[in-house]
Amino acid sequence: MDMRRRIIVFCFCLAVACAALAGGAAKRPNVIFILADDLGYGDTGFTWQNSERQGRPRIFTPNLDRLAREGAVLSSHYCASPVCAPSRASLLTGRVQGECSLRDNCFDRALAEKDSLGTVMKSAGYATWAVGKWGLAGGGESGEPISSHPLDRGFDYFYGFLDHMAGHTYYHYEGHIRGAFMGITENRTNATASASGIYSTDLFMAKTKELISHHLERSPEKPFFLYLAVNTIHGSGRSDDTLKCKNQLHVPGRPYPENGVSWPLEPEAPESRNTWIDPKYANLPPVAARYATAITRLDDAVGDLMRLLETRGIDRDTLIVFTSDNGPADEYGSDPRTFGSSGPFDGLKRDVYEGGMRVPAFVRWPGGIEGGTVDGAPSQFHDWMATLADVGGTGKPAACEGVSLLPRWTGGVAEPSLVYTQYEFPWGGGTEAFREFEARKGKVRGLQQMVRDGDYVALRTRMRDGDAAVRLYNVVEDPFEAHDLAALPEHRERLERMTAELDRRLKR
Repeated sequence: MDMRRRIIVFCFCLAVACAALAGGAAKRPNVIFILADDLGYGDTGFTWQNSERQGRPRIFTPNLDRLAREGAVLSSHYCASPVCAPSRASLLTGRVQGECSLRDNCFDRALAEKDSLGTVMKSAGYATWAVGKWGLAGGGESGEPISSHPLDRGFDYFYGFLDHMAGHTYYHYEGHIRGAFMGITENRTNATASASGIYSTDLFMAKTKELISHHLERSPEKPFFLYLAVNTIHGSGRSDDTLKCKNQLHVPGRPYPENGVSWPLEPEAPESRNTWIDPKYANLPPVAARYATAITRLDDAVGDLMRLLETRGIDRDTLIVFTSDNGPADEYGSDPRTFGSSGPFDGLKRDVYEGGMRVPAFVRWPGGIEGGTVDGAPSQFHDWMATLADVGGTGKPAACEGVSLLPRWTGGVAEPSLVYTQYEFPWGGGTEAFREFEARKGKVRGLQQMVRDGDYVALRTRMRDGDAAVRLYNVVEDPFEAHDLAALPEHRERLERMTAELDRRLKR
């Protein structure tokens, strides 16, 4: 072979090799982000339920536990705010509370930010879907025009409910309450008929499986990003006239199908809706049995999803994130003390103490993250935008304050995450669980701030009532935040530094 032909052959082989390498590098995982609602750090097996129960009943989450073992558990992961709407706003926009356009105890406000997890993943070449709860579009309780619909924030497809109040029922129907549409929307069209008489956990998983199956048939070469926001374990804030059983902790009307759910689902019989209790919990008091049944139902649905991914051969190529929007609630009949829903922490939903802010979280990606990992370094919701941008091979938006967590799980060096929140809630509560908490902590809620630096958390509450004292806790040695270190001279410099950070970020 003469020199000219050798050069041609060499160049051809080099081009093929480069193309193959480029193709391999371009292989990005599918991403499924599962967000639960009011699910406490202590409500899952992999965080707390599998530990010594000390006389408490137990909730079983075997599918979530398996996925957590096969991935990285984020044991110091924080939601963005201790209540739903602002927490989700920071998650979707990558902006820390105080900087995000939506904060405090407001619902259905439209997002001012144009960038979202949807726009980031769409720019990275992903098919993007949002299923379940949105609550950040406008309309509903806010009375604002609907201006940040999922389709306006980078998602190709939406199936779920736009109004936050619609998440206060697990059985959707045609109707309005306090200005909120209680039905289901597909893209921009009323699709309530497809959801009538179907428990929402089952409904959203059936839609998820349909989306994935159709995508693999039509565009298998394109990765997908799914934001799956279920309303488990939020209670129902209304008496649902479509249900004969009026209990506010909604449960399904039938067992989860052995072969999984498939689209479309047959409606449950009217008389059975909101009545079925998982046999594992049959001997528990009614409210506790319902609470545990709903959580295990979500676990069943996640197991169903995993069987689909494994059957279709995309299990190793799919990154799954699981977490919750805030700590456990003391409302709608539920009592966080029953199962130890706050785990080893003090505090509840609406509190900036650890129990209101620390949430169960894991990430699983067999093709990229070694299983059996426990990531104990602090991280927070606004980090997910930077992390998923890293996964997708694109840059994060300039306004995103988060850092990519991916290097932590793949042997790299990650920047430290800023953990901060500001939240204002105008009243204290009133349930027995809250009164017990209030007695331990003194007056809480009101205008609150929290920042974590290393092992330490600095926080202050009731700031408008003249109680601006900053408390300081080592949450590694003292996760229950029982011992305030603020008065100790050895912590003076740390307290001053963290107080300055609270002052710098305060938005009134």
